[in-house]
Amino acid sequence: MKPARLLPALALSCLSLTAVGCWDLPPGDKTSPYFWSDLFLEKYADELVLTELEAGPTPLATPRTVLLITGVTIKAQWFDPIIARLMRDGFQPVVWEPPALLSGSLFEASEQLGDVVAGLLAETGESKIDILAECTGGVIARHYIQSLGGADKVSRLVTFVSPQNGIAKASFAAAIAGWPALDDLTPGSDFLTAVNSVPLPTGVPVTSIYTCTDEYIQPFETSIIPGATNIGLCDGFVGHFQTFYDPSIYLVMHAALTEPLPVESEPLVEADPLVQEVPEVEPELENAPDVNEPEDLNRAPAARDTTAEAGAEATIDDEKDDDRGGRRRGVNAFGCTTAAGSARGPDSTALLFGVGLLVLGLRRRNLRV
Repeated sequence: MKPARLLPALALSCLSLTAVGCWDLPPGDKTSPYFWSDLFLEKYADELVLTELEAGPTPLATPRTVLLITGVTIKAQWFDPIIARLMRDGFQPVVWEPPALLSGSLFEASEQLGDVVAGLLAETGESKIDILAECTGGVIARHYIQSLGGADKVSRLVTFVSPQNGIAKASFAAAIAGWPALDDLTPGSDFLTAVNSVPLPTGVPVTSIYTCTDEYIQPFETSIIPGATNIGLCDGFVGHFQTFYDPSIYLVMHAALTEPLPVESEPLVEADPLVQEVPEVEPELENAPDVNEPEDLNRAPAARDTTAEAGAEATIDDEKDDDRGGRRRGVNAFGCTTAAGSARGPDSTALLFGVGLLVLGLRRRNLRV
């Protein structure tokens, strides 16, 4: 879009969403991601300062690295409260702020993430790391572990307020702001097609945390990942930026980052065709009396092994627990109305992502600048 046409289009988007003009905003390049980043960082500065750190979970016995990834227009400072809590709990957090605040090509950002992880592993000497990624950072992290070899380098992936299936109005915002990332976040884009056409790796637990009242990531179902543990924060209003500093939401992240890893199955060993396999003796035959000995009529009957039966009963009980709605893969644990494991695409009710959405967020908080 030519510069002469840009401002009228931008003003129109502000009027249609907030009933005010863009001239209510401070001067600056409104097509720059840094304009919006500085604006919101200033407004939430007080919430990002921890005056007192509350008691937390038991620290990790062995410290391990967790890579924090920012989203579009999000600077590293947003992670300050999470960093303080992670360090308290035994993690070694490292923040990656992608170039141009992740407003460029998401394909390129996914490749850059691979370089960052490789460098971090070389520096720490670890074989794998955990990832905690916000918003669009969670989308590129998912692409990385699915299609770019990241599954061998990442133990767990936790995303929060992340538009995994795109946002319907992103294309309109892209026409205004000109950010390639917004084109990539448009449903049906080449990038989202690449992300959502590949299943999650089996060895990496993936958790998506979202809020049902997010001001920007709408509809909230766009954060649902098939095959992942999807956790919706749906009890009352939970804002998008609240996820950075709310201690109760941090505990949800912490639980996902400390989830036990899947136990790797032992490799199958091919049978040697020259070795004859001896059949196992049936349990009933092991306790059978010797036919060559006279039967002792005073002997008590052999004890019955109920271990297998007890195990079967426990399995049934576990299945009942699942039916009651425990925290499982593909299940919304906070009472959201979406079907377990479903991933509906965004509909026409989605708000304008990027420039227009950020302006709308200011008006929602009744802030004037």
